Amino acid sequence: MREFDEPSRAAGPGVVTDGPAGAPTVLVIDPAGEAVHNEIPATWRPLTEHLRIVWLRAPAAPTWKSTVDTVLTRHRDETRSVLDVVTSGPLAADVIDLVGAHRELVRSVLLVDPEVQVDAPFAQVIPHTNTTPVPLPLGHPDVVQGVLAALGLHRTT
Repeated sequence: MREFDEPSRAAGPGVVTDGPAGAPTVLVIDPAGEAVHNEIPATWRPLTEHLRIVWLRAPAAPTWKSTVDTVLTRHRDETRSVLDVVTSGPLAADVIDLVGAHRELVRSVLLVDPEVQVDAPFAQVIPHTNTTPVPLPLGHPDVVQGVLAALGLHRTT
């Protein structure tokens, strides 16, 4: 199991956002704390041409649950914007519970290597064949491909 509580993961911004306002939004709740340098991971950047990516770095945002609640609540007035949520490993159960309280706002919850059994009808596990120890980092290219497939999208670059 990878350690996600390294002090370096807690440094940097709690939330990093990229992509056009009003575009479909993907909220990534990252237990590993990638995006340390105020940019989303490079593997996700090509998606920002058509998607708004909100990357929440849980180690840098000790109150990440209230941040998720705030982000979801802000989408209540954006009826044009579709919202999908991505997370992995140790946060899966908490994220499913949080989204359950805002179910009308979220199209899907996509889980990478969840540490819980998934039985919520709005949640789906992103399969991958990578042999990296789980959970696979959310910035990994296999995760990006799995998310695109689950959303019915294709890589633009």
